[in-house]
Amino acid sequence: MRFQRTKVALTLAHVLGAGGAAALVAAPAYAQLPPPIKIEVTGTNIKRIEGETALPVQVITREDIDRTGATTVEQLLQTISVSLQGNSNTTSGTTAGFNAAGVVGVSLRGLGSQRTLVLINGRRISAGGTITDSTTVDVNNIPLAAVQRIEVLKDGASAIYGSDAIAGVINFILRQNYQGAEASVFYGDSKDGGGSSKRVTGAAGFGDLGKDRYNVLIVGTYQDDGALFGRDRDFAKSGINVGANNDTTSGNTFPANISARDGSFGTRNPLAPNNCAPSVSSPLFPSTRCRFDPSPFVTLLPASERGSLYGAAHYTVTPEIQAYAEASYARNRQHYVIQPSPVSNQFAIPPSHPLFNVAPYNGFAAIVLKPSSPFYPTAFVTGLTGGNTPDLNVFYRNFGSGLRDLTDTSEQPRGVIGVKGTLAGWDFDAGFLYTETKLTEHANGGIGLYTKLLPLLNSGQVNFFGPNTPEIQAQLSATNFIGNAYTTKSTLGSLSVKASKDVWQLPAGPLALALGGEFRREKFETNPDAVLQIGDTTHYGGDLLPENKARNVTAFFAEVNVPIVKTLDGNAAVRYDDYQNIGSKTTPKFSLRWQPTQQVLVRGAYGKGFRAPNLTELFLPTTIAVSAPGLNDPLRCNKADANGVINNSASDCVTQFPIQIGGNSQLKPETSDNYTLGVVLEPVANVSVALDAFQVKLKETIIFGVNPSAILASPIQFASLITRGPEDPTTPGLPGHVLQIHQTNLNFGETNIRGLDVDFRARYPAGNWGDFRFGLNGTYFDKYEVQNFDGSFFSINGKVSPIVNGNGGVVPRWHHYLSLGWNKGPWDAVVAQNYQLGYEDIPGSFEDPSDPAFKPRRVGAYETWDLQGSYSGFQNLKLTLGIRNILNRDPPYTNAGGQNFFQAGYDPGYADPRGQFFYGSVTYTFK
Repeated sequence: MRFQRTKVALTLAHVLGAGGAAALVAAPAYAQLPPPIKIEVTGTNIKRIEGETALPVQVITREDIDRTGATTVEQLLQTISVSLQGNSNTTSGTTAGFNAAGVVGVSLRGLGSQRTLVLINGRRISAGGTITDSTTVDVNNIPLAAVQRIEVLKDGASAIYGSDAIAGVINFILRQNYQGAEASVFYGDSKDGGGSSKRVTGAAGFGDLGKDRYNVLIVGTYQDDGALFGRDRDFAKSGINVGANNDTTSGNTFPANISARDGSFGTRNPLAPNNCAPSVSSPLFPSTRCRFDPSPFVTLLPASERGSLYGAAHYTVTPEIQAYAEASYARNRQHYVIQPSPVSNQFAIPPSHPLFNVAPYNGFAAIVLKPSSPFYPTAFVTGLTGGNTPDLNVFYRNFGSGLRDLTDTSEQPRGVIGVKGTLAGWDFDAGFLYTETKLTEHANGGIGLYTKLLPLLNSGQVNFFGPNTPEIQAQLSATNFIGNAYTTKSTLGSLSVKASKDVWQLPAGPLALALGGEFRREKFETNPDAVLQIGDTTHYGGDLLPENKARNVTAFFAEVNVPIVKTLDGNAAVRYDDYQNIGSKTTPKFSLRWQPTQQVLVRGAYGKGFRAPNLTELFLPTTIAVSAPGLNDPLRCNKADANGVINNSASDCVTQFPIQIGGNSQLKPETSDNYTLGVVLEPVANVSVALDAFQVKLKETIIFGVNPSAILASPIQFASLITRGPEDPTTPGLPGHVLQIHQTNLNFGETNIRGLDVDFRARYPAGNWGDFRFGLNGTYFDKYEVQNFDGSFFSINGKVSPIVNGNGGVVPRWHHYLSLGWNKGPWDAVVAQNYQLGYEDIPGSFEDPSDPAFKPRRVGAYETWDLQGSYSGFQNLKLTLGIRNILNRDPPYTNAGGQNFFQAGYDPGYADPRGQFFYGSVTYTFK
């Protein structure tokens, strides 16, 4: 039974802990064992006895899931599956303020969620449904309690599931054919408060397919998680780090900063430096200004409420034919709170807005304070000007309207009906799938309507430096938009059929053939409120227009497995995909599996990938949004003008800039070449090691724009992505202000990655001392480079990538998950380490990377240790206690937090901000 994975052998993987298919430890072959069962393994449509195919597959079992203490798929994949590099993983925390509506995506190989195919029982799932993304699957809509195991196909360019799976496939296998009932309650909370979790699950199944010819299973889950804010954690409560020369605070403050419209003085604050609260005085800025630090107000983890119901039914029509149906419904409600909106002439309003051509706005959300206002700081201004009282630009943080408060509700029904079995010697499966995701974002408060707010702010009746009267406060509150901001609906319907058969007996074994086809219809629609369509809010940026697009996709595929000699198998697959109005492509896949001895298996594969641009990448209407804070215009900030005056205007330094986002109907499809080469060794009984090298060459990489910080760091290279105004008379000799940074979708050239997966497993039976198990699963990146506009390449390996929605985020060179487990009778315990190597940080906001003396800082390595123990010695009862992050390790500081996210001080893409987290659960099984 060496290198074989039958349904029975899977239980061995359960015992071994977090592991892959390569980790199965050999067991003695007894003569009385029944003939091996052919099963279907992720990565091939041909059922086979040997579970170790030519493609590397990592298996996360139900026991692995339970041992992590994770309560959501997001937490699980961050903790245990190191194939999911931190690069481009979207977390619920990072969505705050970025119109991501709480959708959590995952990224294999750091290649982005749009290249990672997520399946349930081998079939696709509808996208999460953010207003800008029609592809990313929200994994938190998958009911974790219903998951039996997860299979991660690390080799991409799947000719089996879709040539768009360039990065790989994650297949969630849900429970089936379960008899009995169980109920479980879970509670956990952090040592320092915030981020608590409560969960109740129940499962019931009845009917035995072998005896009763049917089985029905129902699994239900309800979960309630508490919020965690930046102010609750020392590492995240401030965007100012003097040692790193980084400050991601904003110049739009309360009390407000001001500047003279005639240029007679620059940015100042009448109350600086001692009376800036609730804003702050930053040591990295002149003491004559206040700065606003959003970090304490930002949701690190949202308050959330999740409920799901999953049902599956199977009926044996004949001994060889089985009908089946699956139905599920998931509802995910998340509540976000972030800092009040900024309002000033730094923020553009679109041409569709009623005030676009009206003075003093003229395309910007300008606030002008005139000397006639009772709140004009006359003494302060005349002290600067020597007696003049010019009109003032006001840079305001709108505390008068309150914190921005949003609720995102996602609903996802999914249904499958089908029939499978054996007919005329062919193993077949045919089914119909329909799934949709409807997402609604509701504005609860704190989001102003420009048409109401700007006239009030420009009336002279608002106090920008202190409390307002109850009457003015009521008027400010009345300017808020409250209601459903937008809804999106992503639908997917598909009809698929596949069949496989041993068609020819060769001397080395049967030649097996699989054939199949799929037709699916993809549709994505958005319905923004009318106020969003004209860009009338202080939160959503420019005009968000409705979108309603659909397309048909047709695919045919074939696979053949050839036993060349007794120890060598070859596999070839081919897939034809036709995307309506885009084009078609035929992509091949070839692999070899050589097992010269029972202790050695060598495998390798080559395949081509093809990914057509998705609906939003092509057709998303362009709009104006706002960058994260803390950015500098290097051609103006801290540069001397023609008069020798150093410009440190809040409009150019450590600020936010308007960005243009949207689709591009001229995008080209992506193509890829994928290679893997590996060896699986079992030198002695109960010890297994797998080494799999991988390489991906991605061409015509589609990205959701270059990160604004990267564009500004290389303003010459990316000059075509920056729109500037005319030369500013207040700073003669310097180029005009940045009016807009273009971040629309584009083809960016090639992306080349190369690395090694390591999977080591061992088990030691210690007799009366019980059984010990050890596992190490890691990934090392040897190369990760991206092509520049000029054709050259730059490495982002071990760095923070400047590219977003595809290659953005951290690319750690090494990341591993290590576990040591023990079990004896009813006792089970596991201690695990999650480790990520340090990486090169992005420059601080007060650093100039073009300076010859500049030296990039390093972000420290990050490791956490988890501990869990369980006891099942009571009748029908299992008790579990655990601690995540035993040492209460804080995430290492990075400049990317705050510059790339509103969450400051750490990278939410791979760190759990809760810190030390205690949890317990009780499970009762009804016999």
